[in-house]
Amino acid sequence: MRTFIASLLVSTVALGGFSAAYAADAVDQIPEAPVAQNEPAPAANWQGFYLGGAGTYNMGGFGNKYNARALGGQVYTGYNWQAGQIVYGAEADIGYSGADGAAGGGEGKNEVNGSIRGRIGYDLNPFLLYGTAGLAATKNKFSNAAGSDTDTSLGYTVGAGAETFVTNNITARVEYRYTNYADSDFHVGGANISRGYDEHSVKVGIGVKF
Repeated sequence: MRTFIASLLVSTVALGGFSAAYAADAVDQIPEAPVAQNEPAPAANWQGFYLGGAGTYNMGGFGNKYNARALGGQVYTGYNWQAGQIVYGAEADIGYSGADGAAGGGEGKNEVNGSIRGRIGYDLNPFLLYGTAGLAATKNKFSNAAGSDTDTSLGYTVGAGAETFVTNNITARVEYRYTNYADSDFHVGGANISRGYDEHSVKVGIGVKF
C-alpha cells in the first residue's frame, strides 16, 4: 500500500512538472502583436490637367519709360506630363491689366491680354521650378485730344516660376514674366499712330489639379 501511494505521489509530481514546462513553452510561443508601421504618404505627381487663377502686378511702357502700372488678374489652364523629375506641358492664360501711361503725344492702355506657352520644370517635391515661353497677344488702346482707337498686337513672353503642392490637388505659384508686343497702328483724328508695348509682371496664383 505504501509502495502504491509513493508511486502515485511521484507520478503526480512528475505530471505537474511536465504540465508547468509545457505551459511555459506555450507562453513563449504566443506570437507578438504586429507593430504598426507609418508608411510615408505617396509623393504627389504633377501629371494631369489643372485650372487656376492669379493676381498680377504689371509694370509696362508704351515707350522707353515703364510708367504704365496696375494690378490685374488672369485665369490659366494647362496640362502637365512627368518623366521622372522632369515636368513638361502646355499652358494658356487670359487676363486683364488696365495698366495705362503716357504714350508719346497721348496715353496708352493695356487691356485684355493672353498667351499660349510651353512649360518645362524640375520636380523637387513638393516644389516645382520651371521656365516658360510662348506666344502672347493683347488689345491696347491709344487716346489723345483727337480721339481714341484700339488695336490687337502679337508678341512673345518668357518667364520663370515656382509652384508647390498645398494639398494633394491644390497648388500655389509665383511667376515672373517679361512680355514684348509688336507695334500697334492706331487711327486717331485722321492720323495713323504706331506704338509698341512691353511689360514686366509678377503673378501669384492658386490652382486645382484634376
